[in-house]
Amino acid sequence: MDRSSSPPFCVATVLAAGILTATAACSGGSPSGSATKSASPPAKLTGSQAEAALISPSALGAQWNPASGGGTGRQDTLLRGKANKANCQTFLDRLRSGNLMGATPTAKATEAFTEPSKSARMTYQVASYAQADADKGMAWLKTLPNVCDGFTTADPSRNKAVAQVAQLSLPKAGDDRFGVRMTMVTTVQGLKTALTVDAAAARIGPNVLSVTNGGLAGAGDADTQQAVESGAQRLQKVLAGQTPPG
Repeated sequence: MDRSSSPPFCVATVLAAGILTATAACSGGSPSGSATKSASPPAKLTGSQAEAALISPSALGAQWNPASGGGTGRQDTLLRGKANKANCQTFLDRLRSGNLMGATPTAKATEAFTEPSKSARMTYQVASYAQADADKGMAWLKTLPNVCDGFTTADPSRNKAVAQVAQLSLPKAGDDRFGVRMTMVTTVQGLKTALTVDAAAARIGPNVLSVTNGGLAGAGDADTQQAVESGAQRLQKVLAGQTPPG
């Protein structure tokens, strides 16, 4: 028999009593098949989803209350100081705006809280960006402990301040996360003033939650960590189509 004219074989192999099945299909002697698709990346938040992803004061504890208006006078003045390093100036600008990523978001929602016993203020933001902007913003945040390990500022009244940025420990949250703590010390009319501010962000796909927390009486790192952890869990639920309570 002339085997050159025989039709090609199509072989189906069954493994483990039918649990695993691999099939080689034939068409003109060439196998065909489909590749397994990877899970879809998280979608960008809409404006209403960003609002739903905001945490409430109850996520932080009874000591925190909703806030209104801008920051406190002396704290705001210190953050408006002019830094002697360009990247550190950018950091101060982003602290005041609450937008740690720097880029313009496609959707965002912001909430502010106060903790009277520490004269602390927290700004909490949930926003969506182009993926490249979200990645770039997180990468920039991670440079600050090295770039702004030590810098100086001068406020509008020419009062000098010495500042330092160090990495802040955060719980595992989202696809990526990073936090820093800035301490700024100055003397005005013979009185020493110290400002401590935490800045942290966690990213899920192109969506980023960011936290700035602090004041002239210090910043509670436990509060910052709680905001990131609770916020990431809430954001994940919103992205999954759920409506978290509170």
